[in-house]
Amino acid sequence: MDSEQETPGSESLAQAAGKLQLEIPADQLVKLQAYCLALWDWNSKLNLTRHTDFDTFARRDLLDTVRLAQHIGNAEEVLDVGTGGGVPGLPLAILRPDLRISVCDSVGKKIRAVDDMVQQLKLPIAVHASRVQDVLEDLRYDTLVTRAVGSLSQLCGWLRHDWHNFRRLLAIKGPRWSDEKGEARHRGLLNGIRIRRIDAYKMPGTESESVILQIEKPRPGAA
Repeated sequence: MDSEQETPGSESLAQAAGKLQLEIPADQLVKLQAYCLALWDWNSKLNLTRHTDFDTFARRDLLDTVRLAQHIGNAEEVLDVGTGGGVPGLPLAILRPDLRISVCDSVGKKIRAVDDMVQQLKLPIAVHASRVQDVLEDLRYDTLVTRAVGSLSQLCGWLRHDWHNFRRLLAIKGPRWSDEKGEARHRGLLNGIRIRRIDAYKMPGTESESVILQIEKPRPGAA
């Protein structure tokens, strides 16, 4: 007989966050849990996420967003590129209400779901059903953020004509980021581009590491 017992799943996001020692105000946890439930409801109709229980959401989506939030200054204008099911943009708006957040995605059915969640949760988020290149034709941002959207080669290719329209890109990446950087350099996409790892942390329950990369194109004369 197998003596191992499964750890019971958390019945609330507060319990799941507590297991990870994430210190999040109770009112924000209530809003984040409401986001989870709205996301999972939409997920029954669309393929938006694989993280369909509180523990997985906390270990991946919430932890990533908490770490990301630590690297964004007060009252910055932020664009979530390729938001998919709303991560990190919607949780970031809940954790950091001082930020002015927009999200974009070129997949119409996904961005319609995100727009519905924004309305349900009454979040002050601008939703763009567009490619990031099209958004940057008219709007300017302090920081772009992204997770699980394209390789570094793809990101740098998409943004190659728009670096003057934002200050930096913060990209949440997994352990293959160094290989992606090498590929982008080989393809000549990093000319004048500076990439710096500004955070690294273990993905709970795995041996893998997540990183946050700061990617920018310094302006002439900048320090």
